Amino acid sequence: MILGPTSVYKCPKCGNLFKNSSVKSSFSMGGFLYSDGQLIESMAPKSLTLTKCQKCNTYLWLNKLEDINTKKWQHPIKPEWRKADFAKFLTIEENFDALKQGIAENKDEEKYIRKQIWWEYNDRKSENQKMFIDENDELMWRENCIALSKLLNFNDTNQRIMIAEINRNLGNFDKCIDIINTIDDTEINWVKEKYITECKKKNKWVILLNNPMESFPTRTNSPEVESPEPDTDDILSKDDTHTQEKPIKLPKLDIGRLMD
Repeated sequence: MILGPTSVYKCPKCGNLFKNSSVKSSFSMGGFLYSDGQLIESMAPKSLTLTKCQKCNTYLWLNKLEDINTKKWQHPIKPEWRKADFAKFLTIEENFDALKQGIAENKDEEKYIRKQIWWEYNDRKSENQKMFIDENDELMWRENCIALSKLLNFNDTNQRIMIAEINRNLGNFDKCIDIINTIDDTEINWVKEKYITECKKKNKWVILLNNPMESFPTRTNSPEVESPEPDTDDILSKDDTHTQEKPIKLPKLDIGRLMD
């Protein structure tokens, strides 16, 4: 993995500075694909798209903010930028709050947030944590699953698989099987039996679809890492960075990236 420049942003509400590391390029041996579409690659940290200002608690889309570091690439890195806090991934509670505050301005943004919530709940299960804190937490999870399934496009094969998986999560095993069986694509037929098998076992929870190694990375977010600064002022321009979500290119299956 080759790190790009550290991006620096300014909260438009309070002026607080925060930063986020970027990846210029990464090496992948395929990664570990879960049934909810999340792909874990040890050499490709998860990209950060939505965060919260740690000073005024305003929710912010990074792609709607100016990167004041790479935009002014000809200038040296300022001391105050070095002291800025790293942007953080939102928690389940914060993602729900962001939806409540109306941060999602369109269906794609709502779909992105609800997908993050779905994944974060599944992270608990895959990491052997308690799935739900209480009955209200389970109710919020269920309502999010239903809302997310309505935002997905059944005519898109990859999103149809996610709809099937959500139905399996909700315990609608026959419906999951029915949806999976509507798919006839030689590139992804290899995975159909995995969903059907779990339905027959009455297993609702996320599973690993491929396991090329005995040990594999966890689904948690990567640690905060400061990108190395160049010895000169020759900082990469914004067009050279790769901070947005990219489509999964795992052979024969692509069910994890819905914002592209």
